[in-house]
Amino acid sequence: MRVSVRSALAVMFLLALTVLMLEIARDSERVISWVLVAAALAGLVYPVVEFGSRWLPRGLVVLFVVLLGLGAVGFVGYRLVNDVAQETRSLQRLAPRRAAQLEKNSDLLRQLQFRKRVQGFVNDLPKRLTGGSAAKVLESAATRGVAFLAGLILTIFFLIYGPRIFRSGIDQIGDPVRRRRVERVVTRGAHRSLEYARIKVLEAIIGGLIAYAVARAAGVPGPAALGVWLGLWTLLPVAGVLVGATPIVLFAGADSLTRAVVVALVFVGIGVVEYMLASIVERETLHVGSFLIVFAAFGGLELDGLTGALLGILAVVVLAAIFDELGRADTDVAVATPHRE
Repeated sequence: MRVSVRSALAVMFLLALTVLMLEIARDSERVISWVLVAAALAGLVYPVVEFGSRWLPRGLVVLFVVLLGLGAVGFVGYRLVNDVAQETRSLQRLAPRRAAQLEKNSDLLRQLQFRKRVQGFVNDLPKRLTGGSAAKVLESAATRGVAFLAGLILTIFFLIYGPRIFRSGIDQIGDPVRRRRVERVVTRGAHRSLEYARIKVLEAIIGGLIAYAVARAAGVPGPAALGVWLGLWTLLPVAGVLVGATPIVLFAGADSLTRAVVVALVFVGIGVVEYMLASIVERETLHVGSFLIVFAAFGGLELDGLTGALLGILAVVVLAAIFDELGRADTDVAVATPHRE
């Protein structure tokens, strides 16, 4: 096979361009993550902004939604930090006492200076939880602060200019027939997928609130953290609620077996209701295979932590809706085209 100089140069250029784009994507991973998170948040809350814009200026509605979101995030963050701080103080008080009791009855533990080691561990625990030294804590806080501020600004930007950006992108397609087809497929697919995602987020919030209430009623430590934990697991099918409820049941069983059974039955009932609602939601909006959601969640978790898992689930839902709309569009064209003998 003969390869011309022009073809060889073209192949080399494409390889170099591919490597360059991969390097740019790797170095811009954090910025890309901010943009994707902001776009996802803007898409999820866009109907609220659109609804409020009927009576109030759009900027005022965006400001109200942003303040409401910041208040919700701040409240959940405060509850999480407060729970962790309370449980840490309780552990610092009770762990050395229990270690001293064990050391008193064991020569081996006395030789190992078990109480002293436990005391040192619990004393260093706050530093471990905050990320190490004061300099590292300040550096981590500054990095998260910049990410949060950038994400907030990008979300506001997409809420205000998102429809205009989408319209400008569609207008780049010159063929009017293809432009209408792309607009129809993308618009309907985005509408169905985001409606599905909004319902799942609402289910996660309700599940987290119920788990928080059940954990508090059962006297389980860290109810806010466990409520958030279960709410995140609610996003996954295949017994996600039951997996997320396992820590609550185990903590409840530490004091009373009867209490653990009651708590387990409550979450089994919640899981059954969630399964029934999921079938209704998929019938009305979109059906996404359980394997795809689980694969996207764990794949995204491996790539970019919790943010990657949530973005992976949303990406799979959006792609599934767009492919489904493509199939419907092709079917409509086939039906509308007359058959010739």
